[in-house]
Amino acid sequence: MAAAESGDGRAGGGATEPGDRADRWQSGCRLRTGAGEEYLVTASLVRRSLAAVDGSPRWGHGLVGTFIDVGRQRHRARSWADRGAVAVLRAAAAAAGTDARVRAALLEALADGLPVAPDRLPAEPFRVGGGQGGPGRAGPGTDLVLGEAGTWRAEGGGRHRLTLRGEPAACDLVFAPRAAPGAAGADGDGRGGPHCDVTGRITVPGARDAVVVAGEGWYAYGADDGLLAEVPCGGRDIGRRRLVVFLDDGWRVTAGDEEHVEPASRAVTGRRTWLTAHAPDGRAVPAGDVRLCPHRPWTSLSTLNHYPASWEIASDHLRLRLQVTAHFPGQEVRTLLTGQGFLCAAARVSGTRAGRPVTGWAVVTAVPAQRIGNLEEYLGRLREVTRREVHRLYPDRPSPALTASLLGGTGASLDGFADAAVHESLVRPVRHLADPGGRGWRAYVCCAAIELLGVRAGPYAPLLAAVEVIHSANLAIDDLQDGALHRRGVPAVHRVFGVPATVNAATAAYFALDRVLDEVLPDDDRLRLAVCRTYLGMLRAAHGGQALDLAGHTAEMDAAVASGDARPLLRRLRAAHRFKTGVPARAFAELGALAAGAAGARPAAIGAYFEAVGTAYQISDDVLDVLGATTSQSGGRRKHSGEDLRAGRVTMPLAHGVGRLPADRMARVWKAVRDGGATAGTVHEAATALADSGAVLACRQEARALVDDAWHRLAPLLPDSPAKIMVRSLGRYAALREAAVPADAAAGDVAESLRRG
Repeated sequence: MAAAESGDGRAGGGATEPGDRADRWQSGCRLRTGAGEEYLVTASLVRRSLAAVDGSPRWGHGLVGTFIDVGRQRHRARSWADRGAVAVLRAAAAAAGTDARVRAALLEALADGLPVAPDRLPAEPFRVGGGQGGPGRAGPGTDLVLGEAGTWRAEGGGRHRLTLRGEPAACDLVFAPRAAPGAAGADGDGRGGPHCDVTGRITVPGARDAVVVAGEGWYAYGADDGLLAEVPCGGRDIGRRRLVVFLDDGWRVTAGDEEHVEPASRAVTGRRTWLTAHAPDGRAVPAGDVRLCPHRPWTSLSTLNHYPASWEIASDHLRLRLQVTAHFPGQEVRTLLTGQGFLCAAARVSGTRAGRPVTGWAVVTAVPAQRIGNLEEYLGRLREVTRREVHRLYPDRPSPALTASLLGGTGASLDGFADAAVHESLVRPVRHLADPGGRGWRAYVCCAAIELLGVRAGPYAPLLAAVEVIHSANLAIDDLQDGALHRRGVPAVHRVFGVPATVNAATAAYFALDRVLDEVLPDDDRLRLAVCRTYLGMLRAAHGGQALDLAGHTAEMDAAVASGDARPLLRRLRAAHRFKTGVPARAFAELGALAAGAAGARPAAIGAYFEAVGTAYQISDDVLDVLGATTSQSGGRRKHSGEDLRAGRVTMPLAHGVGRLPADRMARVWKAVRDGGATAGTVHEAATALADSGAVLACRQEARALVDDAWHRLAPLLPDSPAKIMVRSLGRYAALREAAVPADAAAGDVAESLRRG
């Protein structure tokens, strides 16, 4: 084969930016062995043009292959990205609409020009050319060399041979069209490919010998599957779904939609839906009245992407009603080629066509709009999963089983007569605070620690409930001791249920972890002991931090203002923040890491990083309280509005104000707020003085340094991965939140990453 172009990503050299040309090839098939075992194989290649500064032509290539064992419910995928593809991903990361903290972490991960695992750098170049398309021409008949992964070659008469080597499955398959392909563009999204008979041999993962298989499938050129997709203008993002359905009456249906999404709010600003039915003779019959309705949504704990588990396809014009249902949960592919990942699912089909019952099979590809425009919105995607798990641990209704679980297995002796009382006293106070939910970063810590180790977090979802219930209990006690009136937009727990019930329910909630360990841990006494020691250490530290908080820091602040030396005060405040927020975050991370099998230096390093994240989060909380009081506010309550200053609580900005404000001015500020009850005007004046003095900047710098130092110790212990990128982003979020994300700092991160790249 004459090579039309090389995809090693090195030709041409120099800086590049994505061009406006993309070529895409897809193939897929369902195969059966003589023993009736069922497999699905898909392969997708994309090449995007790159415009080099010196004018030389370059291409970026991405390849994804999947192997799905339907009977055993196993889903395997492998992806490759050459250096040209990495250049495309870097340009996409730098585009408008991406959260600055995520953008900086992405550029940092891609700075060396190598793909982020699980994407691989191909050992051999991709090549496109020869075959029916001729050298330099791309089309459905073009021969492809898929790096070391395999080849796609035309054999005449529309027949093509797909050869894949290594993982996820080795195969040698021939695609033979049953009839001529549909008309170009007939499916509304590229070119309709032919319905093919597929024969050949396949080596199943774990097997030594290849087996003979036969089935049906398709190949296509030009359909936009979301791999290395062009970044839309105006900061928008695009989500794509594509369903390729094969019916037992010989018809094939290709349906899909495209959604335009505003990244920060996730608001859908436009949608296009299309469907084409392909008759057994190859005729393409488009429908203009298609309805494509997703059902049974679920959230991946690996990417926080939302996917449907089933779809309804309908067209009155074609007299078509189909229900498409994924064979089993999950089936997500992790790859930066689409942002974070996408769904490639084997599905079964049932319904009617032209009034007659039909069944069949399908491959569903769903690439959500997944550019992260707002990191808090991204973390908030865990909210529904967490709520579901909380409701499972703390259900809506009393029952003997729940009573037994809450009472450590002893509830059976109550014979059901106390179920309602136990539920009212132990469940409802916790649910009152857990149901509204918070920002979700603590629950994310647990998932992220698991994913950092290359383990899927999905099976560990019950841990989310334990984290949320324990945190809600901490908040309930904190509000009681501080005399707070509201939390998470609802009255504080003690105002609704009273002080005794709040104390009892919150204390009982600290045992929630014990109720989920059997679901997520193997029968390993040594592991369980390590988990219990980690958790009990966290409880002791958190109570110590609360003790420091209750004792207050007034005397230390008096001494600092009098002497001009805030160092003893800052040590005390740092300890309180570390014990109250940092150590719990560390424990949640270490619990996840231990559950995922972490060993050696990794659990402690992961824990240390998230301890820094938690401590930085508390520092930035102090900062936001000051910043919230520097601006006039209206339109209802807001958490960060100078409440600490109004109550006379000593926080990090006050401490850092010592030595930055002139001594007499600092003394006046402290005197004005020291005893609590300051007026709004006084609080505003004090907050403005602290912000102008550099105290806020000092807090930001301290929080950022905490996170960065811990990250530099952790990063070398972990391979690059999408989870690592998001964990890095979380650290920046904790240190620089909301109004505390200065545009110049974010731009500096990006500029530095680009400079190093």
